[in-house]
Amino acid sequence: MTIALPYSLAIKPVGSSCNLDCSYCYYLQHQPGGEKKMDRATAEALIKNHIQSQPGKSKQVDFIWHGGEPLLIGRDFYKDIITLQDKWGEGKCIVNTIQTNGTLINKRWAAFFKQHNIMVGVSIDGPNLLNDIARIDCHGKSSFERTMRGIRLLRDYNVEFNTLTVVNNRTYHSGKQIYDFLKHNGSLYMQFQPCIDHELDRRFDYDWSLSGEQWGTFLCDVFDAWCQRDVGKIYVQFFENCLMILLGRPSQMCHHAQTCGQQLMAEAQGQVYSCDHFGYDSYQIGNARHQSLADMVVSPAQVQFGQSKHNSLCRECKSCDFLPLCNGGCPKNRTLATADTLPLNQLCQGYKMFFNYALPRLLKMVDVMKAGYPAQYYSLF
Repeated sequence: MTIALPYSLAIKPVGSSCNLDCSYCYYLQHQPGGEKKMDRATAEALIKNHIQSQPGKSKQVDFIWHGGEPLLIGRDFYKDIITLQDKWGEGKCIVNTIQTNGTLINKRWAAFFKQHNIMVGVSIDGPNLLNDIARIDCHGKSSFERTMRGIRLLRDYNVEFNTLTVVNNRTYHSGKQIYDFLKHNGSLYMQFQPCIDHELDRRFDYDWSLSGEQWGTFLCDVFDAWCQRDVGKIYVQFFENCLMILLGRPSQMCHHAQTCGQQLMAEAQGQVYSCDHFGYDSYQIGNARHQSLADMVVSPAQVQFGQSKHNSLCRECKSCDFLPLCNGGCPKNRTLATADTLPLNQLCQGYKMFFNYALPRLLKMVDVMKAGYPAQYYSLF
């Protein structure tokens, strides 16, 4: 069976194994039993399955290597991956992305990324004092200098990279500082992920979760810094996604799409789950070693999972002016009780703060773009 729309697949070749011990990590609690590292047979089955499950007209297949820390498995694994992708590629364009904490990147890794056009996502939470609040290694030591060394090597070898920053309740007040730091260190594509420290995943007594007001404060501060001189020059995922929605295009972020279910996650032994944030036994929808990923995406369980995002919107969401921009956010973040028993997103207040604050400028950008001009000229209109 083929599917009408492409899906995303985050592959975790070492499961939750990691050389860091980030205090807010939601994934270190989740590790299916057995061998943690992916073997060659599973890798080949997954690659073949993923390529052959793409829609017929799809010319590009994206592989997203995630963790834990995916570099722990070593370069030889990824050299083999390139060979297997060539074997099963069917002439399609294969794109590899690796999400890493950057601490293991050396010259050999950087040269390998460049040679094979691998895009690298680096997880870093800002300058040293902010990053090391939560991102420490397994011995309680700072990860910052090692991550920065990795970024410098990526820049030296002209490797395309972006940054992923988790915003928690001890860093939210430093939005401009974090943005300026990332910009200064060459990040032209920034993703900011709000920290929601769920009880199912929490590993320590301290709760790192943001309040809605804190998330809104952070977004507004970063938006001001971005608007001053960087519109059209630096890609901030959430802001660009808002612009695309206002232009009438579908959300590229699953958090703010009407439905979900297109963002699958595969573990080291081939187990496939409905979503990276729902890596629990009850959300396993199959195994890529002997089941078609295309069939999993359209299975009743996965379709129900995706549709439930829209079907479980509370009355407050349904009547909200900002629903098309937010769509209730990630279902896992719907933790606030409401009068109609259906929960509200924990970050709702923050999204409302941001939309009220930013929409006048965002709408000007949309008008400029519709007129055929780059968005950065919005202030001239």
